[in-house]
Amino acid sequence: MLRFYYVLLLSSLVGFAQAHHGAAQSYDVDTLITVEGEILSVSWRNPHVTMELQRTGEVGGTELWQIEASTANRLERIGISRDVVSVGSKVAFTGAPSRHGLNALAAWIMTLENGQELPIWPQRARRMGRTVDLAPVDTAIVEASTANANGIFRVWSRPDISGQLLEGGYLPFTEEALMAQEGWNPLVDDLVLRCIARGMPSIMNNPQPMEFIDNGSSIVLRIEEWDAERVIHLDQDEFPVNESASGLGYSIGRWEDNTLVVNTTHINDPYFDDIGTPQGDSSVVEERFTLSEDETRLDYESIHVDPETFTDAARQTGYWNWIPGEQVKPYNCTVD
Repeated sequence: MLRFYYVLLLSSLVGFAQAHHGAAQSYDVDTLITVEGEILSVSWRNPHVTMELQRTGEVGGTELWQIEASTANRLERIGISRDVVSVGSKVAFTGAPSRHGLNALAAWIMTLENGQELPIWPQRARRMGRTVDLAPVDTAIVEASTANANGIFRVWSRPDISGQLLEGGYLPFTEEALMAQEGWNPLVDDLVLRCIARGMPSIMNNPQPMEFIDNGSSIVLRIEEWDAERVIHLDQDEFPVNESASGLGYSIGRWEDNTLVVNTTHINDPYFDDIGTPQGDSSVVEERFTLSEDETRLDYESIHVDPETFTDAARQTGYWNWIPGEQVKPYNCTVD
């Protein structure tokens, strides 16, 4: 009996950790299975919705399965709310099983008792050929966001509902950095297990919307994930000598035509990314946010100089789109 509950605990932890490292790390994304049964519990939250499912085992008796879906915020954006399922609901989940032999599933699709399919992990459901659209937004909100949009100062979203992240680029890791990645144990080392927010530059590689706010001599960059706020100082040419280091660092910005150039130092986040790559104390990040002529796309490039992590200057690229009416929602990360 003790071993049974130990397995359940591990299932929950593995599922939570994979949310921040990609499903492939903890789930066999090349294998799809379906489990069906009765919902025993529902936790509708960020960073990921989780549920418990009880089903009849293949050799009789019952099994308890840990189910993980996308973030509550992303599901809300495609019109899936907390009230679609409750304790006692009869449902089926289709998704990727645990790589570790646990009763854990990353669920791409939830099928209700009436046969309705819900894409509860939108990006994966799309890859299965399911249609995933944003829910309609109130006309007044769309009109207000359109009227208030001014250049870069608006809410920006990832290219599509899949929440595609940065596209990679050039990452010449040192041997030490690669060894650290190999030794990374997300169940022990991942700070987000305790809802400790990511710092720079990792915070920029997330699927949630963000917003630039004009404060005159500074710009505030609101990032939905972790409810983070970066301050970009426009009235300074040099970094303050006695500034204390922080997870988000200290940022100075300047305009080059339609491009906002941001340089950040004083970063003390221990990780460059969410797969255990270490980051040195002397890391310097230069970001370039370039607005398209029609102001509907924001291209992104980041250059990273960190001799403890890279053998040469590293580079990442990506972009955001403007979706009128989109808003930065409260994230409110919670851990059961």
